[in-house]
Amino acid sequence: MARLIFESAEIFDTSDNSQGVISGITVEGVEITKEPTTVDVENGRTINESFTGGITIRSISTTFDGGGSILESTYVSTDGSLPTNEGKLKLNGVAGSHDIVTGPVYIMGHEDFSNGRLEIVLSANSADTGQGDVLTVSNA
Repeated sequence: MARLIFESAEIFDTSDNSQGVISGITVEGVEITKEPTTVDVENGRTINESFTGGITIRSISTTFDGGGSILESTYVSTDGSLPTNEGKLKLNGVAGSHDIVTGPVYIMGHEDFSNGRLEIVLSANSADTGQGDVLTVSNA
């Protein structure tokens, strides 16, 4: 059985150019989902019409490793509006684990204090007709 252990997260533009690495992601704050959207068709049959996948992370770091505020990135929306640019959110696995990256998405972010400290929460959700286009998994 494979273990998913992540050392950092990273925001990319749609051309796969890194916009910043985020260390200090919290273990209890990583959520990965991939769910089918089903449709009932004739004779009581159900088919998967599309898939929705998403990554939600919490980070105790408020800045990228190289400097610059995460929430001030043009790839992250903090007020519910569309960010300036579409991007990709990637979880970087440690050696022997896996990397997971979204397709092009609008990344939403906010500050959160529910764990008794300042954390940044980033959420990226995408939908597509193919499972592999929603979230891509590769060896680290």
